[in-house]
Amino acid sequence: MTTTLTPFPVRFDETWRAFDGIHGGLVLAAMLRAASVGTGAVPQSATAHFHHPVRPGPVAPTVRVDRDGRSPGTTVLLDDSAVALVRLSRTRTGPEHGPRLDVGADPEDFAVLDIPVDFVPFSQHLEIRPVDAARPFAGGAEPGFDVWIRLLPEPELTGAERAAILLDALPPGLFAVRTTPVPIPTMELTVHFAPAAHTSRGPWYRLRHRTVWWTDDLCVDETELFTAEGDLAAQARQLRRILGR
Repeated sequence: MTTTLTPFPVRFDETWRAFDGIHGGLVLAAMLRAASVGTGAVPQSATAHFHHPVRPGPVAPTVRVDRDGRSPGTTVLLDDSAVALVRLSRTRTGPEHGPRLDVGADPEDFAVLDIPVDFVPFSQHLEIRPVDAARPFAGGAEPGFDVWIRLLPEPELTGAERAAILLDALPPGLFAVRTTPVPIPTMELTVHFAPAAHTSRGPWYRLRHRTVWWTDDLCVDETELFTAEGDLAAQARQLRRILGR
């Protein structure tokens, strides 16, 4: 049986704009909340497809709850702009056997990355401190970034919502090897949440993000989000379209 409902309206603030439209991680976070409110469960994974840029302003998510499947699934739609399939669970914590990261030095030991707000408006909501020498448009050798990151100010979010935003916070890994920007929007974003995503209170996270392959017009990025204690919180994979040369 499938139930359709609209839990609540969402208003996306202008300050969360990316290059074109609202930041995809924030859009996914809103869709996760709609799925959770509609079911009372917590997200374990989600795959979002972005058909058009999501514009600032109000939007009412539509939630379709599938109660017959072996693994409960919820489809969330934002008009014709985005759709996400969210897998849910009643369990927030449990045994975890996964990778740990030796996070090493304190995030305050690293310099803040200065991102012009007029270039990337949503950057005003983030504090990013690179761990290595990789920077956007610096012509580096490797297509990836390794940073400490937190949201500013600390908003009222669930662990999964916070993870969704942070997983999409960095630019494509290709920007680390390029010297000039080109539009590389996300077409598909898949995230998986580990138990630490639901229990960590932050505010700091370690984020490792890289482009794993690319062609003339497509690329795939992979991202790992760790808590300040080194526990894996979430993973993501993005399919992006390269619109410029």
